[in-house]
Amino acid sequence: MKVRFLREVGGVLVLMLMFVACSSDEGIEKPSEPEEETPNDNEGIVVDPTKVINVNTDAVVGQMYNFWSTRPMINQTRFVSSGFTDGLVSIKPYVKSYNLVRVLGGRTDHKNDFYKGLDDQGNIITDFTGLLSSMRGFMATGFKPRIVLDNVPWEMNAIQEENTYGNTNPPDAYDVWRQYINAFLQTLIDEFGYDEVKTWRFRVGTEPNYTPHHWNGTKEEYFKHYDITVDEVLKLIPDAIIGPGNMLTENVATFTTELIDHCANGTNYATGETGTRMSYFCLSYYEKIDNNTIKFPETVEPYRQKLNSYSQFANIPFDIQEFGVLRDENGNRGLSLSDATDFGASWYATIADLAYKYKVTEIYDWGQESTDGLSTSRRNVTTMLLKMEDGDRLAATHNVSGYVGAIPVVKNGRIYLLIYNHNTTRNSTAKKTLFPKIEGAIVDGSENWKMNEWTVDKTHGTFMHELYSDVRAAGITNKSNGRIYGNRPDDYFNDGWEDVFDANKAKYTTLSQLPQTISSSKIGVADDGSITLKVELEPHAVKLIELIPQ
Repeated sequence: MKVRFLREVGGVLVLMLMFVACSSDEGIEKPSEPEEETPNDNEGIVVDPTKVINVNTDAVVGQMYNFWSTRPMINQTRFVSSGFTDGLVSIKPYVKSYNLVRVLGGRTDHKNDFYKGLDDQGNIITDFTGLLSSMRGFMATGFKPRIVLDNVPWEMNAIQEENTYGNTNPPDAYDVWRQYINAFLQTLIDEFGYDEVKTWRFRVGTEPNYTPHHWNGTKEEYFKHYDITVDEVLKLIPDAIIGPGNMLTENVATFTTELIDHCANGTNYATGETGTRMSYFCLSYYEKIDNNTIKFPETVEPYRQKLNSYSQFANIPFDIQEFGVLRDENGNRGLSLSDATDFGASWYATIADLAYKYKVTEIYDWGQESTDGLSTSRRNVTTMLLKMEDGDRLAATHNVSGYVGAIPVVKNGRIYLLIYNHNTTRNSTAKKTLFPKIEGAIVDGSENWKMNEWTVDKTHGTFMHELYSDVRAAGITNKSNGRIYGNRPDDYFNDGWEDVFDANKAKYTTLSQLPQTISSSKIGVADDGSITLKVELEPHAVKLIELIPQ
């Protein structure tokens, strides 16, 4: 009969099978000369049933779509510089699109002042030379542009009021605004062709419920602004991909899901008809480490439910178009909108799992950038995701408490498991041991498998801890209100850290790489047609496991 036994090697457990003779079992043919079985590399201990993650390869729940490849960009004029664009080569695997913000003018830095006023006949005067220069440079990179139609040019308001992000007032005259939107789009169409421009996304505004910083008007005034802008865009591009500004999700927001109601069944300010085109919907989402939580579910769920309540919006793309870690555990902000350590890696894996759960289509990410070309821990998680991209996501269930879980995928006959353990405090010591149990026709179809594993945790795929240790040992002091562990060390350290970094860059380069922690480990299948693994995780850890049939 088949008897299961377990042996543990390298933190991974596999249920194994052996054929043994048993005198009480009649009718069992006994081999005259039993062959010696090559032991599996991973045998081990008894499974804890309370820590099992069940994965069913027959239950496909969706595609492992790419949600991570768009970056916000505040200043598109940077694309005129070859020094800037040449530096983008290294991010090509991670980035496909840029969302270009405040392109229309109305900026505090007075860039993009394409609007030059009115002539004697009331027709607008424009000079889009700078726009074309920037956009030609952008298009030469091969990235896809997304255009934000947000700030109104200064000269469209008789009374000019500078708020945090520039001119956030509605235009004084919408016939002038319509002319400007029309001229702006026609310029792009003339240069790049209608068939190209109609594939771009357009967004009307940025955080329109953040008053006065991004919108110095009422809720109804924004609805009017949105309706009129959409109407003008559709005159030139009838099939335009267009949606409203990303909704601020902090407590200071002046309105929330009412915008969805307006686009579904409100009276359109431009047409007088019911409803307004909304090709997608989007939010902002920023985490604050000092709150010791992940607020994603309670932030996203009300919008997901509201969209689902309208048949015409239930399946439109639902994006997070600003995203990152806003504050560190000390409540400090900085230019880094990330956490570059294993903490940020496990947080990001948790977010990825939640994004698929709530059908978030894309996340526009400020904080994926490297540190002087070196991958941060969170970037290494994206590398893991790229290995799984376009595979079939599988159902995974468990009853383990905390921010732990797995994203299982089948791709090209291989099974991938992205397994994570996240704790909301950096100094947590809460390790986890999980037991993914994988079953279904794919597993049962092969008796033998091989396993590879890649790991990000405090000692794998992370260089920031070592950098901080070296900088402190060199006597470099930190800023009293500095943002700790972002991807820009000068957010936290005073001058001098760069010398330490340069002197030890070879070491940091090695530490920054995503390490393969298991290679070609032999895996067997249990008599019930399943594979059970034992995975040990540090308090902040992400592992990618690849199972290959033999």
